[in-house]
Amino acid sequence: MGKRTILTKILIQVVLFLIAVITLIPFVYIILMAFGKNIIGVSSSIPREFTFQNFNMLFTETRFLRWMGVSFLVAGGTLILAVIFVSISVYVLSRLKMYGRERFFNFLLIIQIFPLTLSMVSIFNIFASFGLLNKPIGLIFIYATMASISLVMVAKGYFDTIPYGIDEAAKMDGANTLQILLKINLPLAKPMLAIVAIQSFVIAYNEYTIASTVMTDNIDTMPLAVGLQSMIVGQYGINWGIYCSGAIIGSIPMIILFYSLQKYFIGGLVEGGVKQ
Repeated sequence: MGKRTILTKILIQVVLFLIAVITLIPFVYIILMAFGKNIIGVSSSIPREFTFQNFNMLFTETRFLRWMGVSFLVAGGTLILAVIFVSISVYVLSRLKMYGRERFFNFLLIIQIFPLTLSMVSIFNIFASFGLLNKPIGLIFIYATMASISLVMVAKGYFDTIPYGIDEAAKMDGANTLQILLKINLPLAKPMLAIVAIQSFVIAYNEYTIASTVMTDNIDTMPLAVGLQSMIVGQYGINWGIYCSGAIIGSIPMIILFYSLQKYFIGGLVEGGVKQ
């Protein structure tokens, strides 16, 4: 191995180390603020005294557990609906020969071009018209729709690789379309379903823009993202210490979910992208 190759590898490692440090600095600062005593604002210097008071106040003086419960409810409902929507959509787009199929697929691509902020007025009016303001069920439907539109792209690429001859053989044995989907195609597409489930859960759990517009009047129905925001703007005044402690605990489920299922998360994305 030449000196040039060794120097290149060292340089790459140094650059990656610096990127890792720059990325981790904000997280370390949040942890210090969460355990810091008498934190006034984000511009404060590094705390010199540390305490668990912020965490104690988080559970005793706020509705933090209620907010996490709402977020889990919304994320779980979104996961179920997104898996159903995506499974049916990719079967239609990949298996059924119908007029306008390619145009519909292109239409889904075009929808993702427009920023979410352009649709906020329409989303609010829809929620108000159907009486869904401050109701978690409304978020479940909108998040499931959003997740399905974005995930159907990856799912279709995977679904297209399942041999169509399997479907034809099943039809010759007397299976109908629903049986082929449920008993043949979906079991063969488990990696795809896993990535749809994981990503739809993460999208719903972390989303803030829509929730901050339609879930602000009732403190008991706020999802976690909106509830945390109320700790620095609104009912709880400005308390960055409690906010940071809530952000840390609120991120733990996502960290556990990702690291426990990362082989499905990464593998499903890579495999779906290659097959597409």
